[in-house]
Amino acid sequence: MSIVTTEIESVHGAASEQRLVYYRCQDSQGNWHSYGPVISNDPLFDPNSMKQVVAERVAEYLAEMEVQQLLE
Repeated sequence: MSIVTTEIESVHGAASEQRLVYYRCQDSQGNWHSYGPVISNDPLFDPNSMKQVVAERVAEYLAEMEVQQLLE
């Protein structure tokens, strides 16, 4: 299963302070998966730059879950 879309669901906090960023990813079957929060204290942190990393992590998690289901 692959990730086809990654979106920022919400951002909490100001750029000059701690921020919590929540993402969601849509898989190739149309299901949405939440990810987060990603926590940053860096005022230069760009939440959009994390989308690819989030997509990869969610895809890895989904692959692990598929393997677990096959083994059960």
